[in-house]
Amino acid sequence: MFDLHDREWKPFFLTELFPTIQRGKRFKSGDHIPGKMPYVSSSALQNGVDDFVANQDNVRIFSDCLSLANSGSVGACFYEPFAFVASDHITHLKNERLNRYHYLFIASIANRLSQKYNFNREINDNRISREKIMLPVDAHGDPDYDFMESYIREREQDLIERYSHFVKKKMQIENLEPEKAISWKAFYLISEKMFYIDAVKTFRGTSGLDHSGLYDVTGATSENNGNVGFLSGEAQRLLCKKNCICLIKTGQGSVGEAVYKGNDFIPSNNVCVVRSSWLNEYNGLFIVAEINRQAGRYSYGYIRNKKRIAREKLMLPADSCGNPDYAFMEQCGKQIMLRLYQQYLDGMHTQTDRGTRKRAGR
Repeated sequence: MFDLHDREWKPFFLTELFPTIQRGKRFKSGDHIPGKMPYVSSSALQNGVDDFVANQDNVRIFSDCLSLANSGSVGACFYEPFAFVASDHITHLKNERLNRYHYLFIASIANRLSQKYNFNREINDNRISREKIMLPVDAHGDPDYDFMESYIREREQDLIERYSHFVKKKMQIENLEPEKAISWKAFYLISEKMFYIDAVKTFRGTSGLDHSGLYDVTGATSENNGNVGFLSGEAQRLLCKKNCICLIKTGQGSVGEAVYKGNDFIPSNNVCVVRSSWLNEYNGLFIVAEINRQAGRYSYGYIRNKKRIAREKLMLPADSCGNPDYAFMEQCGKQIMLRLYQQYLDGMHTQTDRGTRKRAGR
């Protein structure tokens, strides 16, 4: 295993490492045209991706580079392997000689800049020009790019092997049955055969949320499986048990949707927690998909409250007795998960293969 501690390290100016350093361009949310190109802003989540747009004019588009947040989540640094529209809240750092492994190594070091900055002390162009980061060096005192690449490749391969082992265990799902003809029936979401509402303690507001806490806070979004941040310390008293569904009551773009929670979490006051004795990971994902298909009945101005939840119905597979066909829903969930596990595994190998095609010309 390559060791970071047996290397000599030396500080380098960012301007030495990246010949091209340029800030993104002001791009108001009202000017966003929905599309497929990532819009990267000052977020510490999802590689900084804040939206997907179709705009091509009056924007700055970068690719295959690092993005560094100037404000917001100041100092958050990501490798962006795709083309993206850049907000004026980020600066892109590019060196044509670097490949994804070099970028990933440097991004992990550059992220430490966040310790020097905060909401009141942003990273402006002058500060970037004076900023240094520590990197391992070769016998000539230059950045040791060969070591950086080998180090990240080794860690990447270790993660792939661990995930492969995890997927193989997950793919040993028993009792998979062939698809069958089914009948569908409407069921009240809150009923004896379906769910009951769990009267849980909730977290209100956004104060105290961060990205280094221990406990997942689930709120008014269906992205990131409902996660809106993390909490630590005394927040443990609000911890809610896993294996349930969170119905999103409000929130622009997500009201009316739901997420299945397979981990313990802290619910915000923007969700309603429902449970059932028959619920598990697989039929839970099936139910969530059906709930989300009908989310259009709600909007930001027509929120989901308990009275409306009590009137919600779902079209679900029914067995020969007219009850929800829990077994069939579980089978569907298993089939979906098997396909997703395999797709993700194939995608990781594809990404690794692409990384071998670009080498630094040194």
